[in-house]
Amino acid sequence: MNKQDLLKLNLQFFAEDDNDNETNINEKNPSDETLNTGETNDKRIPYERFKEKVDEVNELKKRLAELERAQEEAKRKELEEKEEYKTLYEQAKAEAEQAKQEALLVKKNALLIREGYGEEQAKLLVKLVEGETDEEIAESIKHLKTTIPVHDNFGDPSAFNSAKEKPEAVGADEIGAKMFEKIKNKIF
Repeated sequence: MNKQDLLKLNLQFFAEDDNDNETNINEKNPSDETLNTGETNDKRIPYERFKEKVDEVNELKKRLAELERAQEEAKRKELEEKEEYKTLYEQAKAEAEQAKQEALLVKKNALLIREGYGEEQAKLLVKLVEGETDEEIAESIKHLKTTIPVHDNFGDPSAFNSAKEKPEAVGADEIGAKMFEKIKNKIF
């Protein structure tokens, strides 16, 4: 006897309808929320007011940056007038060193990402990368990779198992052959 020969029954057809006497759970009683108060509890800020405040903050930030720039320029001119070129040279040297350090951090971060670390992971690990030349950085990253493995999508093995194995790639031919083996002896 095939499965198709069996009569299909809709059990919902035979279910009793007891919902007439009970109240539906999803229905709300009109006295619950709407009739208690005539007010709405909408405490949202209108977009126009929000936009005004954001624009105001941005304008204040621009003014602050301009004032700081003007103060730095005035301080530089004052030092030039007093012929304190040594102080100016030290300030310029410090700014150049800071820019060099920032560029080195960006370079280290990019190399970590290229090696396979995620952005969040690279931000944390950039502090552990040592060196200033390309060779020193590459060596440090190589050592870091052996210590802290690159994040992969495979689960960790249990404590007493050997190292995890990556799954083998399965082609479409193999999948088709396995499916055929499952259904070849079944009768329709």
